[in-house]
Amino acid sequence: MPSEFGFVTGPYLPPPKPRSLWRTLLISALLALVPVVGPGISAVYVDRRDDPESFNFPQALVTAVIQLIALAVVALLFWLVFGVLLGFSLQLSQG
Repeated sequence: MPSEFGFVTGPYLPPPKPRSLWRTLLISALLALVPVVGPGISAVYVDRRDDPESFNFPQALVTAVIQLIALAVVALLFWLVFGVLLGFSLQLSQG
C-alpha cells in the first residue's frame, strides 16, 4: 500500500462530481410520472444530485412507499377526527 509521511494511506478517491441540472430535471420529471410512488422516487433523485453514486433505486422505492403509507395514515387520522369524532361530512351532489 502507498505510504505518506510514514503512514499507510488508502487510495485517493476524488470527490463525486454533481449531476448536471438539466439531467436532474429531466430524469426527475420522468420519474414523477410513475404512478403512486413516482413523486417520492423523484424527490430522492433530486436530493442525491450532489452525490449521484449514492442514488439507489430500490432504496428510493422503499422511501416512496413509506411516504405513501405515511400519507395514508394522515388521511385516516383526519377522517377519524373530523368524520367520526366531530361528525363532519362532505356531500357532493349536483343541483
